[in-house]
Amino acid sequence: MPIRIEEVTYQYQMNTPFERTALRDVNVTIPSGALVAFLGHTGSGKSTLVQHMNGLLRPTDGRVVVDDITVTPIRTRRDKKQNLLPLRRRVGLVFQYPEHQLFEETVERDVMFGPRNFGATDAEAKERAHEALRLVGLDETLWDRSPFDLSGGQMRRVAIAGVLASRPDVLIVDEPTAGLDPIGRRDMLALFKRLREELNLTLILVSHDMDDVLAYAERVIVMERGQVAFDGDPFELFQDEALVRRLQLDIPHVLRFARDMAPVLGETAIPLVRTESELADWVAERLKGGAT
Repeated sequence: MPIRIEEVTYQYQMNTPFERTALRDVNVTIPSGALVAFLGHTGSGKSTLVQHMNGLLRPTDGRVVVDDITVTPIRTRRDKKQNLLPLRRRVGLVFQYPEHQLFEETVERDVMFGPRNFGATDAEAKERAHEALRLVGLDETLWDRSPFDLSGGQMRRVAIAGVLASRPDVLIVDEPTAGLDPIGRRDMLALFKRLREELNLTLILVSHDMDDVLAYAERVIVMERGQVAFDGDPFELFQDEALVRRLQLDIPHVLRFARDMAPVLGETAIPLVRTESELADWVAERLKGGAT
C-alpha cells in the first residue's frame, strides 16, 4: 500500500500569535513493503510528518494519499467530517513509550480495544488480539494479567500488539527503542524486522539512534526545518561527514570505528558494514589476510 505526501504544509496554532510552520511543501513517496527511517533533530518535522500518514494530523495545504484514501486540508464543515477510521486501521502508529497508552484491566482486553474500535465483534477482537500477542512473543500465561504488572519490555509488546490487532498494512514506530537497555533495544528492533517480513508490512521508523538506522533501514529521509534535506541510501548519508554535521546527526559507531581502523589495516576505503558483527568479520578477514 503506497503512501504519497504531496506538497504538504502544516502549521500549528494557525491564526494565533503562536502560529508555527512545522512542514513546508513536503513531497515524499513510500512504496509498499518499504523499510524507511525518518531522521532529524528535535523540531525538524519528522514526527509531524508521520502523523499525517494515518490522519492524526491533516495538512494545512497539500494532500496525503494512502492507497485509495486521500486526506486533504479542512476547508469546510464537510471536510471536517471525513471518516478517517479506515485509514487509521490500515496505518498503525506506535508512539514513543507506547506502554503509557495502556489502560485496560487485562492484557487481552487492552489488545482487543483496537479491533473493537474499528467495528469487530468481541469474538473477532479476541481472535485478533490472540494472534497479535503471539506475533509479539508474549507468553499466554500473561494475557489475563494486568498490563501494569508486567515488565517495561513486556508492556511495550502489549502496546505494539494493540496496534497489530487491527491488522494494518503500514506500521509507523516513533522512537521504538527509547528507554530500553542494549539487549532490549536489539530485541525490539529484531521484532519489528520479523513482523515486517512475516506480515509483509511497510515499516516506517522514526529514530534518533544512528546505529539502529544503519543496521535496519533500507532508505533514510532526513528532515530539517520542516523540509526534506536528504532522501537516499543510509551509506550515502553517513559517508558524507560534512552533510551529517550540517544536519546535526551523528556517524554510527560501527562506521566511525571502521573509518579509524581502515588505515591501520592498510585499507583506503571504509567498509560498508551495518552491524558490529559485520565489522568484526571484516577486521578478522583483514587480519587473517595480513598474517598470510
